[in-house]
Amino acid sequence: MKKLIISALIAIGLVIAGNAALATWPALKAKGEDPRNVSVSLFAYYRWGIDPTTLVLDLWNVSASASMADVDRVLLDTAEAFKDRSFLKVQLAYRGSTRFQFVGSYFKQVGEERHFQNPVYTIRTMAENFKHSDGSPAFGTWTGGLIGVITRQMEDHQEMHRQWYINDLARSF
Repeated sequence: MKKLIISALIAIGLVIAGNAALATWPALKAKGEDPRNVSVSLFAYYRWGIDPTTLVLDLWNVSASASMADVDRVLLDTAEAFKDRSFLKVQLAYRGSTRFQFVGSYFKQVGEERHFQNPVYTIRTMAENFKHSDGSPAFGTWTGGLIGVITRQMEDHQEMHRQWYINDLARSF
């Protein structure tokens, strides 16, 4: 019985160490490289602690002085940290509860484009890549005149933030 408990503790320790080394540490390192990111607490880990095909980006705290742009910057910096890795899915969670997901190749693309793509373009087109947990699109794709499309994309972007964490933050005050 004692050997079984020790084996279980070792296995749990390996899972925690693997998550820390392969998911949490790269995200925290990227976040720490920009002092403006201090107002956003985003943690990365494998789904269930063991599924390396799905990266979870879990937002735990956003200070009252932080803006949506701060959260976006942390998200983009995190994508850049994982630009050389491939995931099937990336989930956005708030305090452990998954709110959205998107295809891992999109997350990789965002990371690869971080240094040359206009961040406003990335931000305004981001929501159309988000899916609900059942895989259905969370937001639409807009067509038409440039001003109308950009307006709708930015409205979707704001709604994405509301659904991801702002509504819960507002309820806690």
